[in-house]
Amino acid sequence: MEQYKTDAEIYAVLEREIIDLTIRPGSSLSENPLCARFGAPRTLIRVVLQKLQENGLVKIVPYKGTTVTRLNRRIVDELIYERTAVEARVLRDFSPRCTPEQRALIRRRVEAYEALAAMESPDYNKLYEADRALHGTWFAAMDKMYLWSTLQNAHADYSRFRMLDTMTTGGLAEVIADHRNLMNAIERCDLAAFEPLVERHLYGGIRRLGSKMTEEYADYFEPEK
Repeated sequence: MEQYKTDAEIYAVLEREIIDLTIRPGSSLSENPLCARFGAPRTLIRVVLQKLQENGLVKIVPYKGTTVTRLNRRIVDELIYERTAVEARVLRDFSPRCTPEQRALIRRRVEAYEALAAMESPDYNKLYEADRALHGTWFAAMDKMYLWSTLQNAHADYSRFRMLDTMTTGGLAEVIADHRNLMNAIERCDLAAFEPLVERHLYGGIRRLGSKMTEEYADYFEPEK
């Protein structure tokens, strides 16, 4: 039995397990097993499940139970579309202002991602956080952290989609190449390069997963209407 004192601690564990697909989309989350696992009263578990529902990670149906939500492909597409436009603009604004210290930080973060990817058994949660740290660099430099946090809060669909791509497609070499291309474009201040580079990078998951979304991992996604 795991011992957690607060609803925030239990929430953090379940959120991470849903995002990294340890708990698969469509899975049931029952109160009794969760109470036993965390050594927590039912009232506390209900608070956690309610918060997960508020963030789009589960759906609670009275008298039937709680189910982990499936990914919505249309929402994933729209979020990538939105992020492509926003991030390309941020990079165009950032590149002419990029200081030597910021270039060095970007290079360190690119190399940190590469080191994690090179491990025999990569930790996908650490890869996810390393990728967030890299992309967050230019948002932070341009004082656009509200925009960045808004993009990052799309856990229910986009974060899990990214994790599915990272864990199943063998596309880490392509992601590394994309990071290098973005870093090089920043260093040479190639403003025209950012939109196609960002578009290629962010749409890479859709390209790599391809038919797996409707075949091997069809049960991870909501049926298309």
